[in-house]
Amino acid sequence: MNKVNVTNPSFFRKYLDSFQWDQILHNITNILIGLVLLSIFFMILRFIGKKIINRLFNSYQKRQADMSAGRLKTLHSLSINAYLYILIFFWIYSALTIIGIPVGTLLASAGLFSVAIGLGAQGLASDILNGFFILFEKQISIGDYVTINEVTGTVSSIGLRTTQIRGNNDSLNYIPNRYITVITNMSKQRMKAEINIRINPDTPIDQVMDIIKQVNKEYVPKRPTIISAPELLGTVDMGDGTIAIKEYIPTTADARFEIQFEFLELYLTAINKAGIKLPDNHILFGTNH
Repeated sequence: MNKVNVTNPSFFRKYLDSFQWDQILHNITNILIGLVLLSIFFMILRFIGKKIINRLFNSYQKRQADMSAGRLKTLHSLSINAYLYILIFFWIYSALTIIGIPVGTLLASAGLFSVAIGLGAQGLASDILNGFFILFEKQISIGDYVTINEVTGTVSSIGLRTTQIRGNNDSLNYIPNRYITVITNMSKQRMKAEINIRINPDTPIDQVMDIIKQVNKEYVPKRPTIISAPELLGTVDMGDGTIAIKEYIPTTADARFEIQFEFLELYLTAINKAGIKLPDNHILFGTNH
């Protein structure tokens, strides 16, 4: 008995054969070439734009010698970020157009998607607006030591959407600008190094204060970063059942911690030499401005 070979193609085979593969490959090749050329074009724009912005800021820095370096870095960083965001937006729009997606029609008729885009745009607008006021009011600059939303560290970048804070533990924290409500800037020009030295109830307070004054008399004139006379307030209640001698030393922002640690060591050395005993937990640090 002879077997009959079935030569009719399957349904799946017919389905694949219905495609015009040459045309599809041709279209895909054109799209890929278009995307590559578009990307190269925008990379050139990115390179040229950054060069122009850098040159403009270098020229501006030479003409504005009174502007702080941190402020200039902040404006420079924001300009670069704004330029890159604009390029990315137009690249995405152009890429979708090359692929054949009618972006304008989709945005006009997407319904729920349009609402989601609107909410996202509202958040973005809040980020940009709040970031603008932060810069306009000179609240912070790159390099400032700040506390924002319980995050303490150094401002490493201020962008259109987020502000980046390098924490004390070297972590990089991204804070959306719209969530920045309270800023504690500890890097303004005038700062106060605060020192609290806890004392015993029987400690000779007048003698300790005389020692602090003598140390200040000898060493303050030698420190140009101390911008005015120390403020020795005397004894204060620390709120935990102990008392301390409090002093503020007005300094430049970059020298606050250096002066704080140096003068604390000088005070303790002089107090120990005088034979005055302090509590075991006698040191409290603080900062003010």
